[in-house]
Amino acid sequence: MLTNFFAFFLVLGLLIFIHEFGHFLVAKLLRIRVEVFSLGFGPRLFWFQRGNTEYRISALPLGGYVRMKGENPDDEKSGDPDEFLSRPKAQRFLVLVMGATFNILLALILVAFTFQIGVWVPRYLGEPVIVGSVEDDSPGTEAGLQSGDRILRINDQEVHNWRDFQIQVVLNPNQSWRLQVERDGDVQDMEIQLSSSTPYRTGHAGLLPFLAPVLTGVQSGQPADLAGLRDGDRVVTIQGEPVGDAEDLVQRVMTQPGIPLTFVVSRQNETLEVVVTPEEREGRGFIGIWAYPRVQKKYGFFRSMRESLRVNLESSGLLFTTLGKLFGRKLSLRTLSGPVDIYRFSGATYRQGLVPFLSFMAMVSLQLGIINLLPIPILDGGHIFILGLEGIIRRDLSMRFKERVIQVGFVFLLVFMGVVIYLDVEKNNLLGWLWKIF
Repeated sequence: MLTNFFAFFLVLGLLIFIHEFGHFLVAKLLRIRVEVFSLGFGPRLFWFQRGNTEYRISALPLGGYVRMKGENPDDEKSGDPDEFLSRPKAQRFLVLVMGATFNILLALILVAFTFQIGVWVPRYLGEPVIVGSVEDDSPGTEAGLQSGDRILRINDQEVHNWRDFQIQVVLNPNQSWRLQVERDGDVQDMEIQLSSSTPYRTGHAGLLPFLAPVLTGVQSGQPADLAGLRDGDRVVTIQGEPVGDAEDLVQRVMTQPGIPLTFVVSRQNETLEVVVTPEEREGRGFIGIWAYPRVQKKYGFFRSMRESLRVNLESSGLLFTTLGKLFGRKLSLRTLSGPVDIYRFSGATYRQGLVPFLSFMAMVSLQLGIINLLPIPILDGGHIFILGLEGIIRRDLSMRFKERVIQVGFVFLLVFMGVVIYLDVEKNNLLGWLWKIF
């Protein structure tokens, strides 16, 4: 829990600081008076005054703000040149857009940095979609898919690798697909009805690649490492039962937290017996391993920047696709992650190491930047939209109208966040967890 809290506040604190610093820096450069720079909302906890600006940390950490002189429609205007609303529209646009811009730039920098360190990715993601196993009572079983089948097309669109296939599955719950499948050299058409059985109501097919139970990333200081397991070990049996593939290995570890497990592994033509006791983390067993082959992507500075741009463009496109499906009611609001999910994922990636943690932080920063630019009242994008509208009609909208827009936007955002947080709590069974504690 302490690790999760530390990682959670590190992620939120840094991303909010970068966002608000973007607003703050441009406002200062343009000599607009900044009255408050706050990390968090609500009552201030710690603060100090420097010049005309009060710097504070407030009680509610889910956000932050920069308050500039004369920025609110109901503020009394003096006409001073250091007032925000007294400045030309171009300057106000720069101040408003720079928060999101800094978040997007941070995402680009973090991803480029991870590529210079070296990013490990599962090798199967870039391989053809050849089915290794089919989960019992899953859409794949009902469709008649078998181990060894190669999926060539989805609804007449070619599918190149497992990564593309998994993204399409996740984004299309409850959809019916026509598949072109190659089996034993013959190509045949099949149909599959995806389900939405996950807590996030995302798509599920029940198809898994074949992954040999070979350890490729034993984490230092974790149960597997302390027990003597090493990279390259092939797990033969656990508790005397043969291990079929990596998924079988992972499931056995996850479902037996706190129970000493006897591993028989093959290492360089030797057979060794190792006893490992999985730690319990969030109700699941954890020993600190990667159980499938991985490849490392490590580049120099310029190649890293190009790869970062590519990855962030792909992630942006995926975000817009997800938002489109949410508005089209093809995806559930459960797909969205609120503070509970961010808390869990922050802690999980922090424990996995620097690269996974920075990659997660980059993803959150990119999404924060893009969502803040959407034309939603009270967000930066809503203010930018009104500014653009005023530019088109060549006159300022009334202060009363702007006040109503901000009020409606605030209520909408409050209700929306309430729904997301409620679903976040429910799908993570947080109430049941709290009940056990108290």
